[in-house]
Amino acid sequence: MEDVLAAAAALRDALRAESARAGAVPEALRALDAARIFEGASARAGFNAQVAALQERLAAALARAAPGGQATLPRLRARAPGAADALGVLLADVRALAARIAERDRINLALAAGARACVEGYLAALSPRPAAYDRRGAPAAAARRA
Repeated sequence: MEDVLAAAAALRDALRAESARAGAVPEALRALDAARIFEGASARAGFNAQVAALQERLAAALARAAPGGQATLPRLRARAPGAADALGVLLADVRALAARIAERDRINLALAAGARACVEGYLAALSPRPAAYDRRGAPAAAARRA
């Protein structure tokens, strides 16, 4: 059970670190700081790979802890009550942190949509489309239909 607890604790710690990092993303989006935004995206990709490996590690540890294939908390509690209770606490923390990250992701997605609209508006102001004629002298309405 020690390897199960270690894997669950590592997963919790990774989620805790990502939750803290995701909390800094809104400021980067509000400031339209491209470097920080791309750094955050790169960090998230690394986090996703790390969590996938930790999930596999936890699944393998649970399979070893419950050879019958049913690694439920009640079954684990029958074999090792203290360790199963500690695992229950760790898994509750994992669920809470995952929910917090999902909520921050929803907020960050909304902020990113606003940042994108701001950038698109800025770019449209920098290079407006002509209202009467295109660059070849054709009526703008004809260019829009083509």
